[in-house]
Amino acid sequence: MRNKIISIGLAPAWDKTIELAGIDWNEHKIVSSQTITPAGKALNINKALAWLGEQSIAAGLWGSDDFAMMKKMLVGADLCVCPKRANTQIRPYINIKLTKVPGRTRENITVVDTVNKRQLHLRNKSNLANAKSMKILKGDLQKIIKKNSLAVFAGAMPNEVIELIESAKNKAGAVIVDSSGPTFKKIVSKGGLFLIKPNVDELGELLGKKIKNEEKEIIAAAKKLLTKVKMILVSRGDKGAMLISNEFIIFAKYTGKKYDVCNTVACGDYLLAGFLNVIATESQPIEQLCASALESAIKSATAKAFDINKKLTWSQAERKIKVEICAII
Repeated sequence: MRNKIISIGLAPAWDKTIELAGIDWNEHKIVSSQTITPAGKALNINKALAWLGEQSIAAGLWGSDDFAMMKKMLVGADLCVCPKRANTQIRPYINIKLTKVPGRTRENITVVDTVNKRQLHLRNKSNLANAKSMKILKGDLQKIIKKNSLAVFAGAMPNEVIELIESAKNKAGAVIVDSSGPTFKKIVSKGGLFLIKPNVDELGELLGKKIKNEEKEIIAAAKKLLTKVKMILVSRGDKGAMLISNEFIIFAKYTGKKYDVCNTVACGDYLLAGFLNVIATESQPIEQLCASALESAIKSATAKAFDINKKLTWSQAERKIKVEICAII
């Protein structure tokens, strides 16, 4: 039996990616390619889990103006473009339980310069979360979250989310949070969380000081939060990731061939999805699965960074991607 993973996003988005063969300020260029897809951190986690072969529930908010379009695009999407899996769709893997609220879902834009290998990320503010929509969502989550659920709150969050998270702690098997900013700091200060997934800068924000991307500094900083959080998964960019608890510290990094990073958007979401994909099993205590979970996390994030997830199935990518694991008990 598997623990059910539920992603909850309050600031969903349409991710628009525009590729150009070289661009600079004040230039007029013809677009090489353009894609748009329903996303946001929470839904990105669902899509990553689908590629990993894991079923999950997509909960949270989505605007009524484009709700039907989101469902149509998401349900009809392919998991990858591998010829052997071309007809394998997301439909069986994501159970859409998003709460429809008045308004239009924001649009985030990524501009990719394929010649100079650089990116520009433009983010709009989400306006879907308000007192009325949060009340509706709270009622929906009461029906969705069960005692064996892994409730994953991901993305930008208003202060009102704290009440939702406190309620989830009383129902879910574990509560995981992946966010940033002042509200994230308040959420962590309340304690009772199973896992948080900050990057190095976000870890520093939680403690009110800048932290270098070095193992000793990350460990020292993370340990100060372990009275509030059971485990901390710290993403370190091309240096890999670290999993820190009171019982162990585990390091992992990609050691294979270096490829060009195609797109960094959602790499952190794939990291968390890879981790959750392993710990969702009930066959062993979660603590015994952590090394395997971190290895899976790095492989999943690496596949996203190199666009391998668009070309190979998870089983193919898992064999191809090399990861080094080091544990300190």
